[in-house]
Amino acid sequence: MKFFNSFQNGLEKIVGPFAEKVANNKFIKALTEGFMCTMSITLGVAVIAVLGNLPIEPWTNFLNNSGLYSVAQEVIALTLSLLAVYVVAAIAYCYTKNEGENGIVGAVIALASFLLLMPVQSVMLPNSAKPSSMLLTSQMGSDGIFVAIIVGLFIPWLYCFLMKKNLKLKLPSSVPPMVAQSLSPTFVSMIIFTLMFAIKYACAQSSFGDIFSLITTVIGQPIAKFGASPISLILVFTLMNLIWFFGIHPNTILSCYMPILMMVGVANTEAFTNGQPLPFLLFAILGGCIQIGGAGNTLGLCIATIFAKSEKYKTMRKLVIPANIFNINEPIIFGFPIMLNPLYFMPMVLSPIASGLAVIGLYKILPITINPAISMPWVTPGFVKTFFQGGVSLLLLWLISLFIHFILYLPFFLIDDKNAYENEKKQEMEVSN
Repeated sequence: MKFFNSFQNGLEKIVGPFAEKVANNKFIKALTEGFMCTMSITLGVAVIAVLGNLPIEPWTNFLNNSGLYSVAQEVIALTLSLLAVYVVAAIAYCYTKNEGENGIVGAVIALASFLLLMPVQSVMLPNSAKPSSMLLTSQMGSDGIFVAIIVGLFIPWLYCFLMKKNLKLKLPSSVPPMVAQSLSPTFVSMIIFTLMFAIKYACAQSSFGDIFSLITTVIGQPIAKFGASPISLILVFTLMNLIWFFGIHPNTILSCYMPILMMVGVANTEAFTNGQPLPFLLFAILGGCIQIGGAGNTLGLCIATIFAKSEKYKTMRKLVIPANIFNINEPIIFGFPIMLNPLYFMPMVLSPIASGLAVIGLYKILPITINPAISMPWVTPGFVKTFFQGGVSLLLLWLISLFIHFILYLPFFLIDDKNAYENEKKQEMEVSN
């Protein structure tokens, strides 16, 4: 117990200030808010993605014969596969707005800068007298995520910095306010676009050819190699559970890891829509199977309450099970409580590791694939989401993972329940006497 308290105090001293700095960091805040804004796209197209890719042969034949399938794939390609475009605008808007400047102007300048940096391809189309200029959609998707994040943070920072230096076009008071606000950033936008022109030219003269290849080679590939590996995901979930145990919200870790998750999701979606193997299939399967019921894998503990003998936990299970099915686990984290309860430390921290290793082993045996285009709200029950994304095989893997969490929590819960039951009996005897 002394070691546990020392470990707790040490972790709070290290993680606590870090978590506070991350939560208050204006770049991390804009990044988190920006990614949240793009959920309206990923969730908005979810119904089309589900219905357009249901693996039911009569339904698939109907979609192909009616031409609906190709239209559905175009919708997915123009939303989920162009996510970098929406990401850069959303992040820039949130950052600029948080700094007290015009968010729309910041978003528009950032989006224009992002498109300006893209290399233009000249292609001779059939029956065309002259070549057509085209932009690669891949650079608006997974290949452009890191560039979108950098541009979405740097451009609004530069815009706000220059605006606060009073580099504004000042117009007479007789000019309508709406017109004045629209024209005031003229000098700032000139500086920004000139800088983007210089960056584009410098990259074109280098061996990389463009900034997308530069960022992908120097930053994207190393991060993807280590950050998008299955082991990295297991470690991230383990760390999230660890800090959640000590009362530090896991969003602190998740917000820093979000660019990796976004890049993986877009890359898998692009491969799926093009009929290619998913480059991060195991990573995506792990993401849906080793974190069940929220951070801490508390749905397994909720199921363990079925064996409760004490009135305390019999009452508690009526509250925590329905909430945890929908991935809301604050009632069980703070109600049992699990937080700072040494009894539940081991199962909470070890559950992602145990289920993650099991999933990796079963992945080599079971024929599992997923539809990454299907996105659902975070409150969607896990068994519903996994069934629609990967059918019976993925659902079976999810159930096995849930069973592992249940087995890990059960012996510790039985000890806790036994103590609660004995205390209730003692209280009953004291009252009767």
